[in-house]
Amino acid sequence: MSFASSHLCGRFLKHKVKSCCSSSSSGETTTLQKTRFWNKCSVLKAPRQQKQRSALGSECVVVAAKKRGGLLVTNYALAENGVIDARELSVNTDPKQWTSVESSAVQKAGFVKPEKFTKDFSKPMSIPREGIEAAINVMESGRVFRYCATSAETSEVAQAEEQFAEMVGQKYAIGVNSCSSAIFIAMLATGVEQGDRVLTNGFTFTALPSCILRIGCEPVLVECTDNFTMDLDDLDKKAGESGAKVLLMSHMRGKVCDMDRVVAICEKHGMKLIEDCAHGCGVRYKGRQLGYHGVVTAYSTQSDKVINSGEGGFITTDDDDIAARCLYMSGCYERRYNKHARMPPQELCEKYMLTMPNLSSRMNEVTAAMMRPLIANLYSERLPKYMERWVLITSVIDLMAGDYINVPTSGENVEDVGDHLNFTLKNVTEEENAKFREITTELGVNLGWFTSSVNARFHKNWEKYGTPKYDLPQTDKVLEYSYDMKMPPDFETDDFQHIGHVISYAVNKAKGLC
Repeated sequence: MSFASSHLCGRFLKHKVKSCCSSSSSGETTTLQKTRFWNKCSVLKAPRQQKQRSALGSECVVVAAKKRGGLLVTNYALAENGVIDARELSVNTDPKQWTSVESSAVQKAGFVKPEKFTKDFSKPMSIPREGIEAAINVMESGRVFRYCATSAETSEVAQAEEQFAEMVGQKYAIGVNSCSSAIFIAMLATGVEQGDRVLTNGFTFTALPSCILRIGCEPVLVECTDNFTMDLDDLDKKAGESGAKVLLMSHMRGKVCDMDRVVAICEKHGMKLIEDCAHGCGVRYKGRQLGYHGVVTAYSTQSDKVINSGEGGFITTDDDDIAARCLYMSGCYERRYNKHARMPPQELCEKYMLTMPNLSSRMNEVTAAMMRPLIANLYSERLPKYMERWVLITSVIDLMAGDYINVPTSGENVEDVGDHLNFTLKNVTEEENAKFREITTELGVNLGWFTSSVNARFHKNWEKYGTPKYDLPQTDKVLEYSYDMKMPPDFETDDFQHIGHVISYAVNKAKGLC
């Protein structure tokens, strides 16, 4: 749905009409034309108007659209050569189908102050009714502990593991209580030992260096690119210098680099690859769910992710030995391996039953019960909707403020999810960057600034708990002007044209253009 079908179109067209009318030599004719214009617009149902002044100094009128099915529909007048015409325009939500008039309306609206956005960004997705009922059934049964289930077939966790492994296309999935637990166990299962150096992203979530330090290892931080991915030239260099045996690679905010080259670098330096797909669930690389290049992969089902269980995660692998190690380290004990729907070979389970430390990081039955419907409908129902909204907001931003905002993208082999908006301001000063943050906050869009003193994704903040200090000038330059925004699933699609307008107006205003 385009801005030409909403209030922004009214603003732009009013300017066009006034420009056309002002060229008349007769004041009487101008008045008549204005009257005819507003008579035409009066056919709008439930009009809501708000006068504002555009960047060009003209009065603008905001006119709300009405909704019909999946489209926004509005009547508005077009002014061409002083002739006023009124038509009802049905606008598709796909920006690729915008007409030149609609695109022009979007572009010019970026200089007009939008209304404050008032919805709550902090609300995660709701748990489907099916998940709520399944969780209640678990609580009523009392069998909340996964190994209290009578069999793998009656265990919600075992069935969630089965579903998740099927969804990602891997042999094993082991449910745990968080993605951090998944990463920690994955490193131990691949042979990471105290004193080792482990390569990881200089731009990622604080959990990664924390897990590395927890084992008594040293994180070696690698630079990031403008697209938020790991800089593979820096990776190759530091892999050779560090002697690291493992690369813990985070696909931060679902952005993916050239994974074929990553694998080649790991093979060159004799490193094992662990993939952190906390932000990669639903992201596809070369047509397949991301996470299959590593010997083991970690996923998250924390509330900000595309599968909401409050807290939770999965370890996935195709390796029988690693699966058996992870099974016991996650919290299996005695011969309860038979309550896993995807059980590693029995001889490996027997081998590790008493030789692996038990870290009691199990997923519980309530957690699994509430998430299973979200595993089932991620690809079939939700991903297309997420991407529709992401394409809409990024198209709006590109038209309104493309000279000052860059939206990072993955390569041509990647199919994104679109559950977050990330962008970097360009061609702005430090003062304009600060002004931008003030304006977005004032207009109800609270963005995460990656270099704030409290941001958990900024490597300089990790130094306060013991992460070694690294000079990452490229990463710092990118993050200083970069922002993060959740795209809550419960928001309406047209909310994102409003949010995109706020972001675009804020940078245009900060630049002194309006």
